[in-house]
Amino acid sequence: MIQEQTRLIMDASLIGWKASLQADGKLLSAPVLQCDTFNTGSTVPLPGRADHGLECELAFLIDTSLPPRPSHGYTRSDVAPHVSGVMPAFEMLSSRLADAFRSPQAHLVADNLGNGGVVLGVPSYAWHDRSLAAIGITLSLDGQVILSKHCTHPAGDPFDVLVALANHLSERKLELRAGQFVIAGSYTPAQKVRRGSKIVASFDGFQSITLSIAAEDELLASAPASGWNLTLGARA
Repeated sequence: MIQEQTRLIMDASLIGWKASLQADGKLLSAPVLQCDTFNTGSTVPLPGRADHGLECELAFLIDTSLPPRPSHGYTRSDVAPHVSGVMPAFEMLSSRLADAFRSPQAHLVADNLGNGGVVLGVPSYAWHDRSLAAIGITLSLDGQVILSKHCTHPAGDPFDVLVALANHLSERKLELRAGQFVIAGSYTPAQKVRRGSKIVASFDGFQSITLSIAAEDELLASAPASGWNLTLGARA
């Protein structure tokens, strides 16, 4: 698999997954590497990170591993006990392909589905009794609201995407591991950002998440994955 070979060449740790359910029920997935994962409040360069904008998503935090199940697949009730918290997240988009997101699907998968990095907010641990199929989101760019609406998830419920990913990996003798996270598709269209900007997203029921885009291309990210720390959140 090209994704895995690329990870090995980079000698990078896998810390999460990006997953998306297509209209035909097919699941697309890509690993998220530790070097591409950031805390809320981070500053990142635009090129190679968010050239194609960013999306507002939720990330599921895996508390205990889901190993391959040869006899039967995982169900929602099987997966739920393995998830501890849910975090607001930005997915940054940066395609390395000549035709970007108009490229053939196989090329998109090889390019890690255009993932330029993930920014994780503070986890909420009181999510089990709420529906995640729709959520109110307000998105601001440099203090100006550019989106404020009740957003629905394209898969209906992002938790269904998580279950599909668990089965997708299980079929390939892989597992979702404790400490990993899964982003499961965007509630919002990709939003273009610019150098020197600050982006703030408020998801109903979650603490706000922020991201700054460096004014200069040469500026390195201020808080890479090694700085991602779940102590940012407190159990509620």
